Amino acid sequence: MSVNIPRIVISGTHSGAGKSTITMGLLMALKKRGLNPQPFKAGPDYLDPMHHALILGKECRNLDTWMFPDYTERLFVKGSEGSGISVVEGAMGLYDGVDGVNEEGSTAHLSKVIRAPVILVIDSRSMARSAGAVALGFREYDRDTNIAGVIFNRVGSLSHLKMLESSLRGIPCLGGVFRDGCMVLESRHLGLVPAAEDYDQERYEKIREHTEACVDVGRIIEIAKSAPPIENGCDAPHIRESTVRIGVAMDKAFNFYYVHNLESLAEAGAEIVPFSPIGDRLPDVDGLYFGGGYPELFSAELENNREIRSAVKKVSEDGMPIYAECGGLMYMSGQMTDMEGNTHEMCGVLDANSSMNDGKRSLGYVEMEARTDSAICRKGWTVRGHEFHYSVTNPIGPAEYAFELSRGKGIENGMDGMTSNNTLAGYTHIHFASNPKIPVRFADSCHAYSRS
Repeated sequence: MSVNIPRIVISGTHSGAGKSTITMGLLMALKKRGLNPQPFKAGPDYLDPMHHALILGKECRNLDTWMFPDYTERLFVKGSEGSGISVVEGAMGLYDGVDGVNEEGSTAHLSKVIRAPVILVIDSRSMARSAGAVALGFREYDRDTNIAGVIFNRVGSLSHLKMLESSLRGIPCLGGVFRDGCMVLESRHLGLVPAAEDYDQERYEKIREHTEACVDVGRIIEIAKSAPPIENGCDAPHIRESTVRIGVAMDKAFNFYYVHNLESLAEAGAEIVPFSPIGDRLPDVDGLYFGGGYPELFSAELENNREIRSAVKKVSEDGMPIYAECGGLMYMSGQMTDMEGNTHEMCGVLDANSSMNDGKRSLGYVEMEARTDSAICRKGWTVRGHEFHYSVTNPIGPAEYAFELSRGKGIENGMDGMTSNNTLAGYTHIHFASNPKIPVRFADSCHAYSRS
């Protein structure tokens, strides 16, 4: 059965072109018009979705044609249910994907999979007629990508905008966003500052007002409505009765989670129990999930909660299933050295120490195969995800690893996922849609533990 979903992709020529702020302004403008927009984010990103969720009061969902190619379209259709228009914010530049040849993982490829028209954001600072060449080049590079219009960003004046618009050849100009301080959001080493930390309703309203004043929102809605029907291949999820409770670390130190991961755990029979490793006691649960975030910025506060650190170590020794990724890996370590060189005690679940490493980072897609059974995988399963961090984790002595990587860096020597008892901790942020058996395996592991 086909369904009509008005949809649009907002992409850019490169990272930093300004698509994030323009997308936020457009989402708020669409909400004001009563269209109940559903936000999506292309690629592996946690921070832009936080802003989308905050301004709309609904979850933003990630789509990625490399991490979960077989599920991208169905997750888009499922996520769009009940909305009046779906808006996808692109990642990096329009054609940037898994490598320089393959289109998988790119915003352009995603736009083809979901058959959505693309609005290209061009940073026009210090450009005039050349902007037309950029737009033409992007359109001609892949004619199968439907570039339906252009928005110029960081426009200097009305005369500048007229020059930019007149430079276009056969591509509509949908507006020019003039330079304004309201269109700048604070960033730190992994990207935008999480929305909850930097929330300012007045500033978001200024972003909306400026975007509405500069962009033809009505034409964008028309373009979104021109998207063709899309197949609704979504089967009703098989939701198992809740049999276990999984504690999920959620506070200012740990907040990087894919919505799908948590929803799929709930469908697999897990009750999600949020808690704060900074300010709470360990909840009464059958398993634990520590996502990524910024533990290095709050390491002193994490260290100060000795009670929960001790409790996490104890339940790990008891065999409770624990899955931790990136920032969670650092929290499982014995010690963490922050960005100022101060060392803090962590949980000590793993015989390893973590430290920030002067801006050197690991960034990119990861593909790996399970070398052994663990709380979330069976030996031989393959999973995909991504890694993005400025830290290193060094084992003290020999380490046991659950995964061998065919793509990515991991912790060391192409290995990731340190294990201890029934704890699994690695740098890879796994998207559970890359292997839908993962949430069931995790829930079953927690159920086995609860009955032991």
